[in-house]
Amino acid sequence: MKKKNNISGTWFVKGFLLLFFMVAAFLLFSTENSFGGGDHFTHFKLARWGWQYPQLLFNHWGKPVFTILISPFAQEGINAARLFNLITGLLAALVSWKLASTLKYKNSWLVVVLVVFTPIYFSLMFSVMTEVLHSLFLVLAVWLFFKKDYAWSAVAVSFLPMVRTESIVLIPLFLLAFALKKQWRAIPFMVSGFLIISLAGWHFYNGFWWLITEMPYKGSAAGIYGHGSLFHFINHTKGILGYPIAGLFYIGLLASIWFWYKKDSFVLNDRFYFLLLVPGVYLTFLAAHSFVWWKGMGNSLGLIRVMGSVSPLAALTALSGYNFLGDLFSNYKKVFKGFTVLVVAWMLISVFSICRGGFKKSRPQEVLTKAVDYIVENNLDKNKIYYFNNYVPFRLKMDPYDDNVSSWGIPASPKVSLAIPDNSLIVWDAHFGPNEGRTPLSKLLNDDGLEVLKVFRPRVPFTVLGGHNYEVYIFQKRESSQKGINLTMDFEDDNPDCTTEKAFSGKKSYHVTGNKLYLNLLSVKTKSLDGDTSLLIISGEILVENVFSTDDVVLVVSREGDKAPYFYRTFGFAELVKAGKWNSFNFSLELAPSLSNDEILKVYFWNKKRKEFWIDAINIKVTNDNGN
Repeated sequence: MKKKNNISGTWFVKGFLLLFFMVAAFLLFSTENSFGGGDHFTHFKLARWGWQYPQLLFNHWGKPVFTILISPFAQEGINAARLFNLITGLLAALVSWKLASTLKYKNSWLVVVLVVFTPIYFSLMFSVMTEVLHSLFLVLAVWLFFKKDYAWSAVAVSFLPMVRTESIVLIPLFLLAFALKKQWRAIPFMVSGFLIISLAGWHFYNGFWWLITEMPYKGSAAGIYGHGSLFHFINHTKGILGYPIAGLFYIGLLASIWFWYKKDSFVLNDRFYFLLLVPGVYLTFLAAHSFVWWKGMGNSLGLIRVMGSVSPLAALTALSGYNFLGDLFSNYKKVFKGFTVLVVAWMLISVFSICRGGFKKSRPQEVLTKAVDYIVENNLDKNKIYYFNNYVPFRLKMDPYDDNVSSWGIPASPKVSLAIPDNSLIVWDAHFGPNEGRTPLSKLLNDDGLEVLKVFRPRVPFTVLGGHNYEVYIFQKRESSQKGINLTMDFEDDNPDCTTEKAFSGKKSYHVTGNKLYLNLLSVKTKSLDGDTSLLIISGEILVENVFSTDDVVLVVSREGDKAPYFYRTFGFAELVKAGKWNSFNFSLELAPSLSNDEILKVYFWNKKRKEFWIDAINIKVTNDNGN
């Protein structure tokens, strides 16, 4: 009878996964997906263009293992990339069934239903996000552990942080499990993923330790993303596990703890390792995210989707809870079958009511679509486009990494219009512009070199991160008409990088941190300076707290044509500055007439050694060589 049940369970699992795949694939290719927001399109962007720009495959934020594995699918478009996640999610469900079977759980077939109909997981399978792949590596690691393939389990564990950085908090649980099993030979394999990816990406970062030194989640971004209740994720149980699965999860957890105490007397048996590596991993992950959101650490935005990284383990725990109830009500089989039908119906209704909104454009995407359509209809896409939301280049079908065509964000410059080409467009949106882009709307509105072409707002107003009413502005850089330049930057405007902490004149100065590699001061067509030989004069004030060494920070003047610089000159500060005081600088350079109509003159700071300093009262002047 048991063998017959196993066979029927196997056929159910295969049939269910095949049917789910066919229905889900149809749904996938016939709908758009907005779950994941801008990150959904950013991950796709990295994978789609990773074959043309290989360094993108090792982008730390994008997660190298995820980007590399999904990149072949991404070459065929975003729906093919979504298909990768769908297949990955179904594989995770299949491995979860294998794990339940290895643990000799009754009704092991039911776990595939619980996995795919967990609300947060169901949504993620139709997106281009990392959580689903992480869950596959995780359940694979746990399954291999219970199969006693400890070395391969350790290898799977080693790749977890290469898919989701925060999974580093799970490493101690697996380390403890291997140690208690006395599997000392398996433990070294827990660094294999780190070694492989570090070596593979060495070329792009000029060092082995780039996974540590280039960590994108250092420090705190609470000022941007905020923080919230310690129980934030618990309060969103409905959208994460859904109440039916959550209820079964806690029943399974408590029952397992009770049996380990009452029946096993705290023996380190399979039930202990189940508690450690299944609900234990889920709860550790939940606790870690709850803590960092509460404290505003690790650039946490409190996004509930992160729990999809571990939700298959919650589904497996829920299965144990279901089996416990089945045993408890074994004398009331008809009642329990009715209970099962009600729970499954509740689960399905919850999933579809919670997730259906993710299968259409989000409200921000609807507004951005109108903005992009305006650009195309007015033939403005021939100009370079600066944007903050990655949905923009996706809709425009442009290469987002061709700097002559588009660029994410605007140049770090006190006056933006002086650092971008004539007729360039800036597509500013109220979500990414003032937050990730650190560009308040007022900075662009107060720039007299920019013109507002069009403003797009939703019919029904709504707010986004930071409490901003959502809107999209399209700015265009006016063509430069006057000859010569006489520009003074006092940094008194409303810019997050302008600080009252230190100032030479007025109340503010510009604060350059170690995170800023370049600070653009000027980017203009040299033809606007044409005439006889001109003289470029750059002066200002700089303050440092620690003395510069040679070439720590340099001021660069370059002249570029045909996508490459053909003139390049640097000015150093090492011999000019003293720590703790404002230091004046004055550099001059003769400029020969331009060689082409498209030649660009650029002036910018290059913070080569990632130093911290302040600048103020910058003046850039171009005159003819007799001083006029």
